[in-house]
Formats: sequence, C-alpha cells, structure tokens
Amino acid sequence: MKTRGVSKALTILSLLFLFGSCQEEEFLEKDHLDTLKDEYERSQIPDDEAEQAWDDPENNPDDPDYQPPGDRTDDGSGSGDDDSSGSGDNDSSGSGDDDSSGSGDDDSSGSGDDDSSGSGDDDSSGSGDDNGSGSDDPGVSYQDQIDTFTQRATGSKLDILWVIDNSGSMGDEQKALGDNFEAFIKEFVEKDIDFQMAVTTTDTSRNNAGREYKDSIAKLTSTKLKENKSRFMQDFAEMVKVGTRGSGYEKGIKASEVFTDRFQNKWMRDDAYYAIVYVSDEEDQSEKDPEAHFKQISKWKGNQGLIKAYSIVDMVPSSRRGAITRGYERYNEMSVLTGGSVASIKSDFHETLLQMGEEISSLTEQFPLSQTPADSAQIQVFVDGVENFDWVYNSSSNSVKFNAAPADGAEVSIEYEY
Repeated sequence: MKTRGVSKALTILSLLFLFGSCQEEEFLEKDHLDTLKDEYERSQIPDDEAEQAWDDPENNPDDPDYQPPGDRTDDGSGSGDDDSSGSGDNDSSGSGDDDSSGSGDDDSSGSGDDDSSGSGDDDSSGSGDDNGSGSDDPGVSYQDQIDTFTQRATGSKLDILWVIDNSGSMGDEQKALGDNFEAFIKEFVEKDIDFQMAVTTTDTSRNNAGREYKDSIAKLTSTKLKENKSRFMQDFAEMVKVGTRGSGYEKGIKASEVFTDRFQNKWMRDDAYYAIVYVSDEEDQSEKDPEAHFKQISKWKGNQGLIKAYSIVDMVPSSRRGAITRGYERYNEMSVLTGGSVASIKSDFHETLLQMGEEISSLTEQFPLSQTPADSAQIQVFVDGVENFDWVYNSSSNSVKFNAAPADGAEVSIEYEY
C-alpha cells in the first residue's frame, strides 16, 4: 500500500518536472526566435545602405532650410515612421547589466571610491557633513558640504573611454576620427597631462557589452605617448577602427555602464576625471533612461562631478525608418547631466576634436564639486587653511577654477551648502 502511494507521488513529480521543462524550452525557443527576427530585419535593410539613403546634403543640421527625413514630402518618402518594426531593443535580455557581474566583474572586490566624496586631483579625501545647517527660508533645509583636494603641478588625472559605433554606416567616421586625433591630443601633450584611454563599441549583443577593444588599455596611455608619439598616434588610429559588423541596435550608453562595471577596479583611478566620449551616427537605444545609466556609473565615483560625458553624434531630431533610428537626444541628455558637451558628427572632424580636446584637457585645472551649491555666492575656498578669493565658479561644469593655480601639494578645501 505504501509502495503504491510512493509510486503515485513519484509519477506526479515526474509530470510536474516534464511540464516545467516544456515551459522552459518554449521560453528559450521564443527568445531564440526573437533574436532571429531582429537579425532578419537587419539583413533586409543593411545598415550601411539604409544610412546612405538618409545621408544626403539635405541632412545637415547647420543648413537653415534643413528638414528631418521624416518630415520631407518632396520625395514622397512619407513620415519615416510607417514601417517601424519595433523599439530597437528586441535583442536585449537585461537592464543594461545583463552580461556584467555588476560589481566590477572578475576580481573586483569593491570600488575603492564608495567612501570618497571625490576630488579631481590625486589624493582628495572629501568630507561631507550631513548635519542640516538651516536657512533663512523656514521651509527649506540645507546641508553643509566640504570637498577637499590636493593640488598637483600637472593638474588632475584623466581616464577617457571612447564608445564608438561599430554598425555598418560608421566606416568613414572611424577613419576621420583616427586621422584627426592629433588635434584632440594637442593640449594633452602641451600640458603634460597624466591620462589613460580605453575603447569599446556600441554593440551590446551576445557577450559584447562593455568589452575592451583589442588591447587599448595597455597602449593608449600618456606614458606610451611620451615613449613614442608616432607609435601612439598609429595605435589610436587603429584602435578606433572598430569595424562595421556590430549590431545595428546601437546602445552606447549601456556599453559605457557595463564597461565601467567591468573595469572600475582594474582601470579607473579613484582620483581621476572620468570622461566618456560617445561617437555614433544613430540614436542610443539602451533599455534604461540615461539618468538611470548615469546613476549606475556614478556608483564607482564618490564625487559625481568627476564624471563627464561628451557626444559626437548626428544632431537631427529623433525619428525612425524601418530598423534605422535617428536622433541624439539620449546622448545629449547624458552630456547635460554631467556638464559635458555635444558636437555634430557631420561637422569638420579636425575642428570638432580640437575643441573637445581643449574642453576635456581643461578639466585638469578644475575642482569639481560633489553637490550643486544652493547659492554659489556663498561658496568659500581655502588653500592650506587660508581663505582664497582668486577663483571663479563654473555653473555648467559645477566646478571651481583658480585664476592662479595653488602651489604643488597645496591642500584645497571648498565649503558650501546644498
């Protein structure tokens, strides 16, 4: 009798297991079919051919008579949205971190930054006071903040991540970036800036998200530049030619987040500015909104002011035509969030890189605030304990810059309410 009852129980358990297995198999099959659907859609409209159809003289944001492709009626092309087949995210399986470990990957044991309020220079410790200081307005409560830094003769360090679109339409842009890179690096050489660079792509399909391209981390450093400038320039030109066979669903912001998670403990330096440069001719199609991606990236910096995003993108209004997504609003939002800037990928690359290089190199002369002051007029700056008045506050970058730099090794303290 007992044996018969056990047999029935085993039979029921076996049926439940088979049912669960069938459901899992059905789920995996659906996921596989969705992936095949995305790949088929792209194969029917090759990225480079679709881009060529849009890349005409009229697609120039600097032209006063410019009209977005979706609004043009002279060629009978319609609104550009009729055959939209999806959101561009069908091949994603996560929230921006799906193939990263989230904590720095591999042997990362922590951020090294979590308890720092940041600096922009070498060994700043920061110190925020959490006690509310009150205000004249009884309905508003402010907190005191003290950001501390150590002045270095060569200024702050710079960690620069290049996120480059490797879809089918980007061959010419990648070559132009490499050919004109000397304009970008000019100020870095003249100021003897301590920098390191890395390259990744906008392709986050399969297991590609946030991967270092070739051995860019080892080759693109200020030390390598000093050793052999010619070799350094050649290496960069090759490194940014990331190819044109990547996914047509460009997810540059997600790629920067996953790269940061992977390398925050192995490449990023606690006391360095972290500048992310996005180069793409299509809109970002990452799953989360830019602010959510920025929040994850900033986990690895005690001082969010050390993070800056710059975008070289196609500055046209957002629109969709089949599988091709145009626009720059998401990259622009990321740049605005961090006090960075945006430039047109259709402008002269030499001039664009020259201006962006000057802007990024100037970060080494600034002291980023970890919070936004409630009243910038109330900021107090001290150098080695003595109040200093020879400085200016830049609201766009939320930073303080001295008119005459303090002496090497000087302790700088910036106090304010937020």
